[in-house]
Amino acid sequence: MTSRQVQLIDILCLPTLLLTLDHKSLYQIITEARHLSLLGQLKTACELDGIWDELPLFMQQQLLSGFHSFEKQKKALVFEHEELKAQFKDVLPSWRYIRGSALQFSEVEMFKGRIKNNIDILISENHVDAVLNQLLNHGWRYKNITDYEETFYCRWSNQTTPLIHKERRTELAIHFHLLPKTLRHKLDETPLLHHHTSPITAHPATLLSPEAMVTHQAIMFFNQVNFKYGLRDLYDLHLQFSHFGKQRLFWHNLIQLHQQIGKDNSLFMALGFCHELFALKIPDNMMQFLNQHASHRFIFWLYKERFSEVIRNAFPNYQNSDYRFAVKSLRFRGRLKRMPLYAILPHIIKKEIINLMPHEEDEEIIY
Repeated sequence: MTSRQVQLIDILCLPTLLLTLDHKSLYQIITEARHLSLLGQLKTACELDGIWDELPLFMQQQLLSGFHSFEKQKKALVFEHEELKAQFKDVLPSWRYIRGSALQFSEVEMFKGRIKNNIDILISENHVDAVLNQLLNHGWRYKNITDYEETFYCRWSNQTTPLIHKERRTELAIHFHLLPKTLRHKLDETPLLHHHTSPITAHPATLLSPEAMVTHQAIMFFNQVNFKYGLRDLYDLHLQFSHFGKQRLFWHNLIQLHQQIGKDNSLFMALGFCHELFALKIPDNMMQFLNQHASHRFIFWLYKERFSEVIRNAFPNYQNSDYRFAVKSLRFRGRLKRMPLYAILPHIIKKEIINLMPHEEDEEIIY
């Protein structure tokens, strides 16, 4: 650790390192955590590690500011949930919160502080038209995107065009499948939906079961094109493995689910990187199961350096030519996973043209 600058990933793995840093290095960690939307979660990590009271006052104040953003988001999520209940009363009996929204609803101590980009819900495809009509008539509008992006969402994605509330500016992502079209051709997403949890605070909505939640997030993570929040997303997986792994049947259920969805190396990759970067302890039976697949070990070896690069060095101060090569390489890999080969080059050209046009910063297309 002494051979290089201490980074946020080192702190998340071992929070007590904060106690060894000078003020300049602490400010660097704060800036990095804010940039990567991990400020609130860093506060939780420090509390759970028992070092909160030993941190300098300015450090506590900065981490608290990030945690307050989480608390504000959590209150907004509860409010929007009540609004959705009212809007969906006659058109949708239930829905499922996924991704960051599900983590906020789970009420797990170590997940606290996790900032989400929008509200993600999953509904059945045959309810999409009714739900959209209801929302569009009650204060929501489509996000301002181009006709081409609309075609992309409809043809290749697993969700509708994102919605934004006209007054509250809340963004809502409505998914009608858990996996994008090309991945669904290779994997069976149905087993992911077989089990769920029903926290009272989310009623009548539900959440994916723990094993389905981590499997889904692992598949989406290692088949995406945008790794700006790669550290946050991998840290999410690490926390879930650490927390849910204490449940008696979690690893058994995870193995069964992995066998049911089809041949996919995302779980191997997720556990491998959580072990490499966060020292996650993986049960022997899980390792024995995963190591049966030589192809998974090969893919992990092949992409290990590139994924490590984009996860460790997403903060601008750390980016170099190796990072930029890794980003381009994994972005192209993600496109190959999520789109047919014949559509990729036209997509890249159109995307670049679209991004040259005036647009709001948060509306740049990166698929």
